Amino acid sequence: MKPVDSKLLLGLLIGAAVGGAITYLATSDKKEEWLKDLTDLAGKAKEGFNEALALAKSKCCSAPEVAAGPETSSTDV
Repeated sequence: MKPVDSKLLLGLLIGAAVGGAITYLATSDKKEEWLKDLTDLAGKAKEGFNEALALAKSKCCSAPEVAAGPETSSTDV
């Protein structure tokens, strides 16, 4: 099987699984509870991402700058 064929097959399987999950969620009696859980999970993921981004920015911007060495030119020989 070619790599392109296996990627297409994998994509189709993932699409079918997602479609099945959406259909189950739409027809389920517990969809309000599931949606609340998913909303809470998305909120926690967003908070975690924002914290990691703020930490990365603080480390990036608070790092001391390296002093540049003396510049030399080709005529300094």
